[in-house]
Amino acid sequence: MQPPPRKSNYTKFLKNLHTEQIAKLHAKNQHECDLLEDLRCYIVKRSSIERSYSEALLKISSAYLNRKIPNIPDIKVDGAEEKWNMWNVWRTVLEENEKLARARLAAVEVFQQHITDEAKLLRHQKLSSARKFTEGLAQAHKELQMTVGEVDKTKKLYFDEEHTAHDVRDKAKDIEENKPSSSRGSPKHQPPERNELVVDKYWLKKKKGSFFQSITSLQKNSAKVSSRRDQLEEKSTGARNDYILSIAAANAHQNRYFLVDLQTCMQNMESSVYEKVSEYLTLMGRTELLTCSATQHSFGKIRDQAQQLTREYNLQCLYLYYPVLKQHIQYEFEPCDNDPIDTITMEHESVAVTLAQEARRWATRVVREASLVRDANRKISSYQAMRESGHKVDPNEPNGPELEVKMDELRATIRRSEISKAKYEARLECLRVGGAPVDDWLKEIDLLAVQETLPRSSSLLSVRTDASGAADQPSSDSFYDSDNTEGEAAASVAGTSGSGGHQRTTSGSQHEDDHEDEVDAALEIERQRIEQLAGGWDDPTQVNWGESDPEPSTSEPIEPPAPPLYKCTALYSYTAQNPDELSIIENEQLEVVGEGDGDGWLKARNYRGEEGYVPHNYLDVDHDQASSAPGLVSQISFSSVDYTVEGEDADVVQSPDQISVISAPVGKPDEPTKAAEAAQGEAAAVAQGPPKVDLPTLGYCFALYDYEAEACDELNLEEGQIIRVVSRNAHDVDDGWWRGETNGIVGNFPSLIVEECDENGEPLSVVEEDWTPSGCAPPVFASPPTSPPGASDEGRRRDAAADAGGKACAAAS
Repeated sequence: MQPPPRKSNYTKFLKNLHTEQIAKLHAKNQHECDLLEDLRCYIVKRSSIERSYSEALLKISSAYLNRKIPNIPDIKVDGAEEKWNMWNVWRTVLEENEKLARARLAAVEVFQQHITDEAKLLRHQKLSSARKFTEGLAQAHKELQMTVGEVDKTKKLYFDEEHTAHDVRDKAKDIEENKPSSSRGSPKHQPPERNELVVDKYWLKKKKGSFFQSITSLQKNSAKVSSRRDQLEEKSTGARNDYILSIAAANAHQNRYFLVDLQTCMQNMESSVYEKVSEYLTLMGRTELLTCSATQHSFGKIRDQAQQLTREYNLQCLYLYYPVLKQHIQYEFEPCDNDPIDTITMEHESVAVTLAQEARRWATRVVREASLVRDANRKISSYQAMRESGHKVDPNEPNGPELEVKMDELRATIRRSEISKAKYEARLECLRVGGAPVDDWLKEIDLLAVQETLPRSSSLLSVRTDASGAADQPSSDSFYDSDNTEGEAAASVAGTSGSGGHQRTTSGSQHEDDHEDEVDAALEIERQRIEQLAGGWDDPTQVNWGESDPEPSTSEPIEPPAPPLYKCTALYSYTAQNPDELSIIENEQLEVVGEGDGDGWLKARNYRGEEGYVPHNYLDVDHDQASSAPGLVSQISFSSVDYTVEGEDADVVQSPDQISVISAPVGKPDEPTKAAEAAQGEAAAVAQGPPKVDLPTLGYCFALYDYEAEACDELNLEEGQIIRVVSRNAHDVDDGWWRGETNGIVGNFPSLIVEECDENGEPLSVVEEDWTPSGCAPPVFASPPTSPPGASDEGRRRDAAADAGGKACAAAS
């Protein structure tokens, strides 16, 4: 499994994901077929050994247990009903047969009739249908990739326009700041004083390097740059709107693909295999219970497990085994150069007019696509009635395609219409969030749809059919290209007209131009009526776009809280490719300390305290242990350690709903605060004094971890630094603080972060470590993370001691 790209386009990653999904679907289908084949062969071989049943049954059971059965784990939750997937049920069947092989006589004829033959037919049906449905899923992949490709295109255009506008904006700002004050040119033509002449000469030289260039030319240059800035900001706004709309359309398409296309393909490929296998195994258990009371317990267990087989539970187990099938992709807007705007804006008149026109078009298309779906469903119902009555083709078109082909074309049309409708509705929702009166416009469109009686024959609804062999034209999610022209004809169904029931084929291509003209004329009439009803829509000044942006607050920004700390396990080994990444090994315990940029990478920390980014799909994240499980052994971080001491670790199984979810971007932890920097400065100032050479030497120790001083009388320590201990009661009480000297600086430090050693830094033996804390769990310190404003140095020392005690508890556990 390859890690997701750090900073790459969406299309390339989506293609790789789709390829892997197809491969895993084939693997899933093959596992199911292998299970059916194993079950069928098992019954056949068992029927052939009636006379030597005991020995042969033991041999066969052992043989199938040694086969490579997919190791798909079951989901075990404390207090919940125990369930099994069908592969584990099959393994249970073999194990029970192996134990009771010498005590059974089976009714092989019942097995032959109800299991062997049906399993063979079901396996052949699954193999033949898998290719058909995967090809349909591949077509859905292409359409989704085209939609995501538009996101990449609009994103690139947005970034280019925003970079250009940002540069011109900075240039205009510099010109405004360097432009001389207008007070130097007095309208009364008074002779300037000497100081004013010197200032004017200075500004002229600083601005253009020429003494004789006038201030008027500088002002013209400023006006010219300001005009260009306004033009580029307008282009940047349009590009940003395109990008946001394409993201909304892509997310809607992704929702449709994941919730409908992928699930439908998986369900069709299964061919009710879970229900069939449940029936086979249940029948086997019931028959054995009736024929042999000695095996009642064993086959009762098999029957109970088989009756609990459900597709939903098996899919949950498969999602644990194949997390890629649970991966639902959603895109978030990525601001450029700290752009604070993440919604549709209509600051410029041309943008508002363009968005108003596009909103009309999208609202009209929503109604049109809904009408196409209704018509297609009605025709599918009529074709199903024909098929149930025994017809294979439409009686009105004996030479036409079969009913099944027509129904497949209609289903494809419905799927395309629903995708388009979802994309248009997503765009309208973006406009609604931006303040546009979308609901009023939709009501007007619905009213027009009720009042107007446009022709509803298939000749008007369909300007081309799937039977003609024409492929779908690629559409653009941007409202600046040809996808949004008024004359575009929607893909629709091929069926009978209201009068003659004539089907449109390739031979009727001469009539298609007439139908297109009819559609264009009808759309133009409808557009004119809509414009009359919404005459004030094009004028942005007549629309209430909401309150203006509030002025930025002058209060100090509130620092966001640090991201939650939770544990995870490495599923695979990974070697860091960049300096900011972390190398991990399989089954390594890690702690997640940051969410990265929302691009499939998490910031994790290993037991050595090393931090870096690792691929999210390489980890088995357990969010439920964030509050109950202690930190990693030998990893004590003074910034991110859970100080709670529990009696034992909670054995929590991850829920399938938590698998493979692409998180939204979370900001990285802030840098050290100014207060900490000030404390370090005070400590450095105090440390400038001469070393106290007259203090006694009680021993030596070295720092186990880095420590930053929180008071002016404390020491800043680095991992491995050797300290000369001069007192083990820094505050005249045994509060866990020692006093020592390093590099000529004397100060206090917590004793829990150091280990005694000799003067060369070698650790002392276990006998000499008489001051080491005991292995029992010390009391849990519950000090606040930071001291309140105005707290004394003594209070800060107590807080630091409490923090150090809690961290040492985590290390000892």
